[in-house]
Amino acid sequence: MKLRIHGNSLRLRLNRTDIEIFQQTGIREEQVRFDSGACLIYALEAATVTAIESEFSGNAIWVRVPVQMARAWATSDQVSLSADSPTDNGPSVLIEKDFQCLHREGENEQDDADAFPNPEAQVPNRG
Repeated sequence: MKLRIHGNSLRLRLNRTDIEIFQQTGIREEQVRFDSGACLIYALEAATVTAIESEFSGNAIWVRVPVQMARAWATSDQVSLSADSPTDNGPSVLIEKDFQCLHREGENEQDDADAFPNPEAQVPNRG
């Protein structure tokens, strides 16, 4: 799972394995370890909430999604889930399936090996 923080927004991108783990356990968690010994945890959780919410507590970023919404997204072709902060004090949240890059010359294609096939790659050339 990848985390992107930009301004007052969070974006989580999950590949196929991430989504399988999320479906089986209801949670997907990653860590960033620092030389100082500190650790930042970020997690996506299917929870008994009424809407997508985010929380920063201690050393962890938690994004919670209603269980039914999480299940429907993970088992369908739906690409993303998103929410703005209901109070305008928290970040906007975007959760999406990680697609293979189309233009990545000279980079390690193994990074994309577990990504979802990019729908744009399947569009026939109409020119």
